[in-house]
Amino acid sequence: MPNSILPAERQVGSTTLTPIITSYDTLKDRIYFMCGMPAVDVEICDEQVYDAIDQSLEWYSKYAGYDEIYLIFSSALYEPGLGLRLDKLFSTSLEMAGKYPSTLESDLSSTTLSALSASYDYDLASYRKVIDVFSVEQGESAGINTLFTLEQAFAQQMYSTIMLGNAGFDIVTWHILKTWIKDRRKVLGLIPYFRFDARTQYLKVIPEPGASSSWNNPVYYGCIGCYVEKPIKDLIRERWVHRYALALSKIIIGHIRTKFGSTVMLGGGTINGADLMRQGELEKDQLEKELMTSYGEVSPIGFYIGPG
Repeated sequence: MPNSILPAERQVGSTTLTPIITSYDTLKDRIYFMCGMPAVDVEICDEQVYDAIDQSLEWYSKYAGYDEIYLIFSSALYEPGLGLRLDKLFSTSLEMAGKYPSTLESDLSSTTLSALSASYDYDLASYRKVIDVFSVEQGESAGINTLFTLEQAFAQQMYSTIMLGNAGFDIVTWHILKTWIKDRRKVLGLIPYFRFDARTQYLKVIPEPGASSSWNNPVYYGCIGCYVEKPIKDLIRERWVHRYALALSKIIIGHIRTKFGSTVMLGGGTINGADLMRQGELEKDQLEKELMTSYGEVSPIGFYIGPG
């Protein structure tokens, strides 16, 4: 490796955007090193470290490990009495359609696997889940499909006014129209109420859209703003996950060492696990407080178009 500043035993370095921690095993090795190995023996096994990593991922994905996604959908997909199945809708969006496997993984080549749906997480053996929904907009006056609405017609006339001279609608008229549309939606109950169940992944909208278009309940296109879990391959890179897994490992090691507190070692020393356990518990509490108040680091907004 020409002009490399790395020592001979190191193959690659590590940065924030290109971290060396990319798997359970690389994070496990870092935790072992931070706890003293190989200079001293550490009373913890691989399975216990993996469980500490799992707990870290569970905590982080609940409060910060998500992507902000806007998903365009057709109300014709709504299941009366149940709602919209968001994990299914997200996974079959146009960006994802045809990219996830229709056959067994063992039958797929590595090239095909690399092009699979970004919504499927092979480390979970499941599709990524929607954590919460923060907005539902119908494509009528405030959503996506505003091309043939009253608002769009007035907007086009106002733009023509600017181009042709002082005639037609002005900014004051435009402002009055916007206020009228807003009040109309409130008075006539056109603003949908929605409730999302993260466990079933169903989004229920009231009033419910019809499965087929009719004059009093037309099919429309809308936009759902939601938070979707990051895949594990991205979560494992997070600094908070590393520190929290290390804190849990210290608690485990400290708890095990307290069982041998009365053991006298060669030279007269004793095993002290209480201090290490208190250190781990303090770091654990600080990290949980940090996560719940600052919400970690979130990704840029994503935008997806659902099936028709």
